[in-house]
Amino acid sequence: HHHHQQQQQQQQTFTQRFPTLFKPFLGEGTKKTIKTTLVEDRCWALEQTIELGPLETPLRCVVVRLSSGDLWVHNPLAPTEEFFQLVESCAADGGEHAPSSSSASSSSSARVASIVVPTYALEHKIFARDAHERWPEAEIWVAPGQFSFPVENIPNAYVYGTESNVFVLSESNDEAGMATKQPAWKDEINYETLDVGAFNIANKNIQIKECAFFDVKTGMLIVTDALAKIPLTPPVLSSKEKLLLVSKRSTKDLQPDDTPENVLAGWKKTALLVSFFFPEHEELVSPSEVVWTDGWETNFESISNRLLVPPVVRTLLYAQNPRAVRNWVDRVSERWGESIKSIVPAHWDAPIDANVDEFRNAFRFLEDDRTDPFLDGDLKRGLAPIAKAILK
Repeated sequence: HHHHQQQQQQQQTFTQRFPTLFKPFLGEGTKKTIKTTLVEDRCWALEQTIELGPLETPLRCVVVRLSSGDLWVHNPLAPTEEFFQLVESCAADGGEHAPSSSSASSSSSARVASIVVPTYALEHKIFARDAHERWPEAEIWVAPGQFSFPVENIPNAYVYGTESNVFVLSESNDEAGMATKQPAWKDEINYETLDVGAFNIANKNIQIKECAFFDVKTGMLIVTDALAKIPLTPPVLSSKEKLLLVSKRSTKDLQPDDTPENVLAGWKKTALLVSFFFPEHEELVSPSEVVWTDGWETNFESISNRLLVPPVVRTLLYAQNPRAVRNWVDRVSERWGESIKSIVPAHWDAPIDANVDEFRNAFRFLEDDRTDPFLDGDLKRGLAPIAKAILK
């Protein structure tokens, strides 16, 4: 049994090459990965968590098996042996549709042909190089303006481990003329790039872009940070100890008992903290004590169990150029419209059953920020001051 645990530990260990805000900030870490089927024989999700202190958020990689049998890997996760093997296992899932091959392990049967890095955000691209080293033949496709944060102009060879195999997605694979090279998979998986523009954050110009992908065969819209649905109950990989820690009414309280109520309270508070940084009912009563006052359940209800643009993204990023976001919402709606059946974001719940009307509805605040507002109390100390500084 001990040997098995040791083996599992090895399977879940990795090294983080680039410094980040998340644990391990740099160096060696361990993560468990789980795999779920999104659409039989076609799409799978692999999940890990990212940790910021006691706060954990799920992070998802989406794998699509193209009609050729090749794998398309969106948003590679921490490079554990377990993660790599679970991705490769998607080549064989579903038996009769798998590429026939005399030996199960022959490389042709588990060919990762494309690694897709969809957005500017650091946690979504730090592992691309490790994925390249595992699957050196795969083309790496990145959203335009990558890695502009926190350092400008790092050579591709350093970030991705290869100069020659990195390609940049354009605004859309629907562009007339196609002056730039387009991916071989563009007719099976279409894309539209959301370009919110460049902003000055901490005296650096950050290019805010995100590519949304559409799997034509299944009607699945794959996004990264643009949309999310916060579940009513804790994500599968959440650590109970951490949820119990966050559930405390006061930071001075002892660790609460392991009851379903306490675990659930910890999850709801975690969702509020991750969404708003400094939510309404979290009060600093002395320099050494933080207390949750009554009423936070209502705040959780206002953001959970519905398709929404996450507060950080909406108030800090999309507020800067609502017209550019609206342009992207219109392109997505007009192009894929009635074909949209589900949405798969990088965080929290997936797949989310949703049609084009629900997709558009999530962005109705673009017309008038007073529609579908977040609660003032949740914004005023965390996101509002930051937004004010950025939007000045």
